[in-house]
Order: sequence, then C-alpha cells, then structure tokens
Amino acid sequence: MQDLENSFGYQLRLLHLEADRRARLALEAFGMTPARVTALLVIAAHTGCTQTALGEALSINRASAMKMVNALEALGLVSREPAADPRAHALTLTAAGSEVLDAMLDALRRADEEMLAPLDPQAQRELFATIRLLAVQAGRGAG
Repeated sequence: MQDLENSFGYQLRLLHLEADRRARLALEAFGMTPARVTALLVIAAHTGCTQTALGEALSINRASAMKMVNALEALGLVSREPAADPRAHALTLTAAGSEVLDAMLDALRRADEEMLAPLDPQAQRELFATIRLLAVQAGRGAG
C-alpha cells in the first residue's frame, strides 16, 4: 500500500479540497459557487458565446449549461440576446454581472493569498509555473 503522505495525487486532492472550501467561503456572501463564477468568467471572456459553447468550455452537458445560465439569468447577472443562429442565444454579462464578478474575484484573490501566505513570492511563482507545466503536459492547461 502506498504511503499517502508521499502520494502526489492524494496530497493534491487534499490541497484542492482546502482551496475549494476557502473559495466557497469567500463566495458565500454573494450566494455564488465557484462553478457559477467560472461560468461568468467564460461569458465575460467570450461575450456572445452560446450556451453550447459555455457548456463545452466548462466540460458540462447541455442540460447542465442550461440550468447554469437559467440560474445566472435569474440573478440578473447574465442576459440572453439573439445570436446568429436563431436556435441559439448569445450570452452576455449584465452591468450587475460585471460589477459583482469584480467583487467576487477580489474575494477569491484574498482567499488565495491567505492559502499561499506560507510561501514567499518566489516560491509562489515557482508553484504556479510547475502547476501550469503539469497541466499543459496533461493536456489541461492553456500554456
């Protein structure tokens, strides 16, 4: 049996769980989840994207993407506009969506800073470089 203390996957999973816990706490005041914030970020970066494109970017199925957009629209953060394809809608952030997204990102940055506080700035840069390298090698990173 592998020693869990020296298991990369196990230690990474523990770290992920703690990062997720902190992110959820940071977003609690907004009534949001990390997944919804990620959806807002994708829509902000790809204004006018379709629900299908959002689902692909988030690696979720069409029904889940529709539920996500419905929830964000109900909160007044996203709007559906006519798209080139009459069967689809172009997604855009509302003014309120842009404003609250900035506030949520600030809260998430503070949570990240707290988690990374034991590392000096150089160690933080090295950690991010290593994570990006591993993600790219695994086919999951942007490079």
